[in-house]
Amino acid sequence: MNASNATALVLVALAALGAAGTAFAQTYPTKPVTIKVAYPAGGPADAAARQMQVQFQAALGQPAIVENVAGAGGSIGVNQVLNAPADGHTLLVITGNDAILAPLSLVSANYKAEDLRIVYPLIVSEFFLASNTNHSFDSADAFIEFARKPGQKELSFGTWGHGSAPHLVGADFKEQTGARFLDVPYKGVAPVVQDLLGNQIDMAFLPLAGNIQGLVQTGKIRAVGLASVKRNPNLPNIPTVNEGRHLKSFVYTVWPAVFVSSKTPDALVTRLHQLVSEVVNSAAFQKYSRETGNLPLEPMALPQAAGFYKSEIDKYTRVARSIKLVPQ
Repeated sequence: MNASNATALVLVALAALGAAGTAFAQTYPTKPVTIKVAYPAGGPADAAARQMQVQFQAALGQPAIVENVAGAGGSIGVNQVLNAPADGHTLLVITGNDAILAPLSLVSANYKAEDLRIVYPLIVSEFFLASNTNHSFDSADAFIEFARKPGQKELSFGTWGHGSAPHLVGADFKEQTGARFLDVPYKGVAPVVQDLLGNQIDMAFLPLAGNIQGLVQTGKIRAVGLASVKRNPNLPNIPTVNEGRHLKSFVYTVWPAVFVSSKTPDALVTRLHQLVSEVVNSAAFQKYSRETGNLPLEPMALPQAAGFYKSEIDKYTRVARSIKLVPQ
């Protein structure tokens, strides 16, 4: 067989695969769809997934079942999705932050961020420095100066595990300010919030999303400062951490998204993108997003979403290197 004939055969095979993928996308779904949320029930990512679920399954014409698979920085859920058939019937909801960071921080993660393909972001919210009601820090500077004092007892800081997004944010905060505090790992944001409410831990970096905004507004959790360049219009009395003397350009957001395996056929990813984006950009979902304190999210075409994910991979990889994050 000469080279031109071999090339022609390859092109024919690729065309056949593309046609098969398109045909499969047109008949999708053929059974119930499982949405694996990589956190315990009750956190912002879980709440966003469940908000999406009702409209999504109506559009699918099949049940969409939310299943919480928490632990190991979200990597347990990730690996369950990567080990399932790449046919669109097993979806993942995880923050892009954790999807990127788990392979950089956990030996057990056993995947690369590029093994996942983003379908569509659900919400985008800011991280903020939170404390329980036993403390009265009125700014990030006040906390930093307290945490720098020689001999001062270290306050406890809740995260959802080594290498998780709040662990990285906290580590960068320590690196830039010299503040000292004790990391306490959990399996997700919901148990962190629960122990903040019960005064079992002192502080945490939390996403300003889901029911957390209401807890801040009712004074059940104190918001010390936003990891943002400007104040949130929903909570204009909360300063940013960048307004003080000790931090500048300290900006972190959290964004749960729907992901699939990178092995999923292009036509099917396009179909899923269409379905999820219609739900997320609907009036009902956008009303929910605004009311729970999330930032406005402009509609994204599939290539834009892919570019956004790539830029976040680059950003978090740089920060992980700067704080010398080592897999454990």
